[in-house]
Amino acid sequence: MNNLYTVYTPEEIDIFKSLSPLNESISATSKMIEISKKIPLFKEIPENVLIKILKDIKIIKYKKDEVIIKENDIDDTMFFILLNSVNVVKNNILITTLQKNNLIGEMASLLNQKRTASIIAAQTPTLVLAFKIDFTLIHTDLGYYFSILYKNLSIELAKKLLLQDNKIVNK
Repeated sequence: MNNLYTVYTPEEIDIFKSLSPLNESISATSKMIEISKKIPLFKEIPENVLIKILKDIKIIKYKKDEVIIKENDIDDTMFFILLNSVNVVKNNILITTLQKNNLIGEMASLLNQKRTASIIAAQTPTLVLAFKIDFTLIHTDLGYYFSILYKNLSIELAKKLLLQDNKIVNK
């Protein structure tokens, strides 16, 4: 039987080292929540609320040219780029490249529609934090935190629009 193991790059190791030491009392979800707290989308949202509203949290490693999101698919997963970059491709045309610390996949989640573009890993490795937000909780006592979430999401989307505007103007 072959020994299977994962080889991590120094950058990936740094991401994992940035987390507090893992011990038996800390669950995998808590570790992912710890990473989530560093995402601008979740600014001002307490950890106990993040634990309630985030679902299916995981870190995924992609190789160059692997598809992260496929155009026209139906899925509400959002991703935060932890390491390297991704290409945004629509109708087989490269639209832009997004670097680490960018949120992707938020439009389909917000609008409950098909993916408007494909997202493809631009480098090996590309590391992302994948998660879903349980929007059904908006009408509970957590509603206030959803207003913060929407404000933060608006800021992230506005930054993307400005970036695209600057790229168009500077062509």
